[in-house]
Amino acid sequence: MKESITCVNSFFEQPWWLDTVAPGQWNAAEVTNDGITIARLPYVKTKRFGSKFLSMPAYTQTLGYWINETGAKNARRFAREKELVSELVDQLPKGYSADMALDHSCDYLFPFKWKGFTLQMAYSYRIEDIHDLETIWSGLADNIRREIKKAQKILCVEDDHSIEDLIQMQSKTFERQGRNSHKNDELIRRIDKTLTDHNARKLLCAVDHEGRIHAAAYFAFDSRCCYYLIGGGDPELRTSGASSLLMWEGIKFASTVSKSFDFEGSMIEPIERFFRAFGGVPTPYWHITRLSMRLSFIEYIKPKLKMIIGWK
Repeated sequence: MKESITCVNSFFEQPWWLDTVAPGQWNAAEVTNDGITIARLPYVKTKRFGSKFLSMPAYTQTLGYWINETGAKNARRFAREKELVSELVDQLPKGYSADMALDHSCDYLFPFKWKGFTLQMAYSYRIEDIHDLETIWSGLADNIRREIKKAQKILCVEDDHSIEDLIQMQSKTFERQGRNSHKNDELIRRIDKTLTDHNARKLLCAVDHEGRIHAAAYFAFDSRCCYYLIGGGDPELRTSGASSLLMWEGIKFASTVSKSFDFEGSMIEPIERFFRAFGGVPTPYWHITRLSMRLSFIEYIKPKLKMIIGWK
């Protein structure tokens, strides 16, 4: 079992996580001083339609740059950050396009812009301080509180279920949505083993008096933040309020192990509406993209070829 390192923003950047979700595909750009890492940026190599990419592995929200804090004033801090981030970017593999998401704490993006990256903002709902549960409860939308109270009368939340129960619940959700329901089953099993080995997961299931599982929710955490990572439910039992109950129980659990809670926000409107109802704050993070010279050339000549030969 690989040990954790300290030069990370979240567990998504830990070697043991990347060995699980991208075995043999990842590496990290690093800047050192006297043998000590002072800046780091992990990346994952993949292929898309025959082209080489640096991209995000499944179930991995972000892979940001980390820079050790020196307590310097802003002018010196940003000058140093410009230098270090530029050096990290220069270490990225040549000939690769990039499509990466940076941790929300990565807020100095000029070096990426100057190195030819395009920046696009995305959002994840977060509750930054989860220790005052009464305040969080009062901040929930009225309909969510009603659903939780209704679900508490008919369901029991259990934390001793197998990962196979989660996979089954996710499969039922994907089948209802017309998506491939078994694409990532083996990966989820690997993730569960790794997080269990690192005491960094919580699986909750909402079960009725007949033993039927209405929904399951999977949370992964470190001391900084607890993430809602995977979820699913039985489409035939969707009106029980199980999903709202599990999210609330997940937040309550998170308050015992982490400082904040991340809903792993979605740009899909119904999912965003559900997360928003729990009182989190939309927290921006950045997607950064850059085409390799080869793909840039293809994109450049496409309009001309389209005019000449009708290429679509």
